[in-house]
Amino acid sequence: MADRYDVHPHHVLRAVLEDRVAADALVAIDIDPAQVQVTLAHHWLDAADTIEIEEIETVGVDVTMLLAALNPADGTPPQWGGRHLTPAARDVLVRSLGVCGAMRQRRTTSGHVLLALLACKDPIVVRTFATHGVGAPESRRIRGLVEQWGRRAT
Repeated sequence: MADRYDVHPHHVLRAVLEDRVAADALVAIDIDPAQVQVTLAHHWLDAADTIEIEEIETVGVDVTMLLAALNPADGTPPQWGGRHLTPAARDVLVRSLGVCGAMRQRRTTSGHVLLALLACKDPIVVRTFATHGVGAPESRRIRGLVEQWGRRAT
């Protein structure tokens, strides 16, 4: 049974859309991040069986919490603010670490998480990207940008 404290991939997408790296990557392929946020909200509402005020107020995680968990400063376990990662959200985060490692970059950014989300099977995330025409060619362009930006940062 779903819990209002569960973090799903669409929560992760909502968080990364607030970060400059992911937003800049989308803008570079002519996608407006603000429109993606609106589409995501519409698809989430369409998919919800019932909407409770508590559920609407629980947005999952924010980008600061997400990136701190992916890049722990002192090796301490991630703090999720009482939230629970669903297996699908955990898979997205693990995949983002793999993307970062494959690019031989030290710090995981929202760009790496965005790439992991582009490969995720969560129906809300898939529909959101499909609405904006984001497919394999766009994913490759974003991957190139994230890789290039990561090289500049090191």
